Order: sequence, then C-alpha cells, then structure tokens
Amino acid sequence: MPRTRDEAAFEAKRRRILRAAEALFVERGFHQTGMAAICEAAGMSPGALYRYFPSKTEIIRAFVAEERAETAALFDRLEGAKDFRKALTDFLWETIQAVGDKDYARLALEIAAEGARDPEVGAILAESDAEAHRRLTAIIEAAQARGKAPRNVDASAVARLLLMVVDGATGNGGRIPAASKRTKFPETLEQLTEGLLGSS
Repeated sequence: MPRTRDEAAFEAKRRRILRAAEALFVERGFHQTGMAAICEAAGMSPGALYRYFPSKTEIIRAFVAEERAETAALFDRLEGAKDFRKALTDFLWETIQAVGDKDYARLALEIAAEGARDPEVGAILAESDAEAHRRLTAIIEAAQARGKAPRNVDASAVARLLLMVVDGATGNGGRIPAASKRTKFPETLEQLTEGLLGSS
C-alpha cells in the first residue's frame, strides 16, 4: 500500500526551501545563486530538494503564487467595501508599504530581470499581472454598478494606472515608505483615488 504524504510536513519543508532561496536571491542575486547553495541553506540534499523544486524557475513560480494569494486576500477585503474610495486608498497604501520593503523589492526586481531574459519566467509574471488587472478591473466595475464609483471612468484604465503605482513603489526599493512622513504620501494617495473615482 503506498505511503500517504504528510501534507503539513511537505508544506513546511517547501516553505523552508522558499525562505532559504529568497534570502540567497536577495543577498547574491538570482544568477549568482545555484541550486547547490539553496540545498545547503535549506539543510537538504540535492535529491530531496529536487522533489520539491526541480529548477529555480519552479522556485520563482512558487514565489509568484504566494504573492498572488496575498494580493487576492487584499482584493477580497476591497471587494464590496461600503466606502469604496477609502478602501481603495487603504489597499494602495498597504500594498505600497509591503512592496516597498527593501528585501521584497530586491527579490521582485531580480525576478523581473529574469522574466526579461527567460520566456518561461516572463510568461509566469505576465499571467500574474493579467490576473491582478482583471480582478481590480472587476472590483471597480462592481463599485460602479453599486454607485460607489463614477460610471464615466474606464475601469480597466484606472486599474492599470493604480497597478503601475504599485509597480513603481517596488522599483523604488523601500524609499517611498521612508519618505512618506515628509511628503504626506498617504494623504496624496487619497487625493489621487478621489480624483479618479470621486468621494463615496
């Protein structure tokens, strides 16, 4: 009779590998980190590690899947909010703070650079970006249908613009949150969303 896999133990080891790879990618860069170094950092043999991730591309796929799950949870909170404009401002600020973390930004930029070189990684990133755009567009359209956002704005264009703001925060590598105390960044975000969608 085949052994039943311990899912909790499997996921725990998988997360351990991801966190070890993440630290190495941030410290050394993607191309300077080999699978052997990830094995050593995770305390696993190559044979054991390859059962979880047969390549660095699969590790990137797992990173992107984690981010998509986190983003989906934020979208769930935004969807159906009574004060849609305020909820959208909060969503943007929370997301900008998260992606502005220096280690996160370094990892994201390393993966983005690999996406420009490797078509498979590029396709993974493009799919994730398209999903975020579809979801945010649908949320804005639903807010329009409820009268919580003006109907005369292009929901798809607004969603793309707002996602570009988040992408820009990632590229700034942590400088936006540090500057926010001086520049009243959250308040400016509120003015941006109110300008795009009006007050609710």
